[in-house]
Amino acid sequence: MVARGGVVIPKTITLIRHAETDANASGIWQGTSDVHLSETGRRQVRLLADRVGSLRPDLVVSSDMARTNSTAEAFGDGFDRDAGFREFAIGRWEGMTSAQIAETYPEEWRAFLAWEDVAPGGGEKLSDFAVRVRESFDRVVDRLDDGGHAVVVAHGGVIWSLVSQVLGEGTATKLLPSANTAISRIEVDDDGQRRLVTFNDATHSGTSKTRFIPTGQVATLVRHGQSEGNLTGRWHGVTDSALTDLGREQASAAAAHVPPVGRLYSSPLVRAYDTASIIGERLGSQPVVDEGLIEMSFGDWEDLSTSEIMDRFADEIATYDAGDGDDRPRGFTGESLNGVGTRMFDTVTRIADQSDGSPFVAVSHGAAIRAFALKVLDIKKAGRGKIALARNTAMSSFSVASDGVYLASYNTGPHLES
Repeated sequence: MVARGGVVIPKTITLIRHAETDANASGIWQGTSDVHLSETGRRQVRLLADRVGSLRPDLVVSSDMARTNSTAEAFGDGFDRDAGFREFAIGRWEGMTSAQIAETYPEEWRAFLAWEDVAPGGGEKLSDFAVRVRESFDRVVDRLDDGGHAVVVAHGGVIWSLVSQVLGEGTATKLLPSANTAISRIEVDDDGQRRLVTFNDATHSGTSKTRFIPTGQVATLVRHGQSEGNLTGRWHGVTDSALTDLGREQASAAAAHVPPVGRLYSSPLVRAYDTASIIGERLGSQPVVDEGLIEMSFGDWEDLSTSEIMDRFADEIATYDAGDGDDRPRGFTGESLNGVGTRMFDTVTRIADQSDGSPFVAVSHGAAIRAFALKVLDIKKAGRGKIALARNTAMSSFSVASDGVYLASYNTGPHLES
């Protein structure tokens, strides 16, 4: 058993979507057709190999299709094949674009977008598909020791299904599909609890474009760089805390990966504003302070360490960890999880309205960004286990559309943990 400080290290499964095929480039649904990579796809594999070169996974598994096998070669030729990770079969939709499907089979298309339990194009029923990929995922988990790391190279629908199963019922309709060679990560604790760590990280390829579902205005939320509170392990919520030297370095490194935007916004707290200012130097933009982007208030827990909170507020933090986002623990004077999520949702959509459709960046905080993601996904009971806290200066992108807000990516950035 692998443990650190008495805590068992979770198993990690990295999910990677295959590189681009000619059908992907044309927006054509290929399902279980066995096709090869395009020239762009082969270039994406080389970029992926550079990105993951330092990783040493214990196991690499690919679906048994040509496009995933060619992508898995980024890890060398020592990988297993599992047909259970194949894309879902789409029957008569095969070879059609989304527009053609929507026009020819409007009711089927509507039901699919609502993630109803249908068989798209008369192919594979989505519930059967979910069971198939979950069983394959479970087999990978069972092959790992505690602390082990596996890579699974699969398809957009497979990743969509697995991530939504981790997040819970109804979340699939709020997730945008993964980009080609995008990286998503799931951790599995020793008690079987699963959490999403990273979703749709295509930093290495310079794109997060998906061609199958239309998207809206892009809002990119960036967590601030390392602060003094992070360094000392203190819960600083609305307590102000300056960036460390490392935090400034992180902000400078992140600036190179922030997408071009119309405007730049920041929480009023100094750790966020200074991060935004460093990013703004590259973008040629001065941050606009918005109070709605401030961190979650932890009330009486402010400026305490986790061990101090556990000693003084054992019952309260147990309630907090259990995760009913509507309730604040007895005696807790801070904000509720759902309260923060609603505040962030109102703030981001208001900024979107003010930005006239232009993409924007907002520098905020770990708990606030996670609460916003939970609100977008309509996850009300999450605790701290359903979605991991974003790393310092990690980016999370959301699509603000006329019919709602969607999660495009979460906790992405240029560096991967080994």
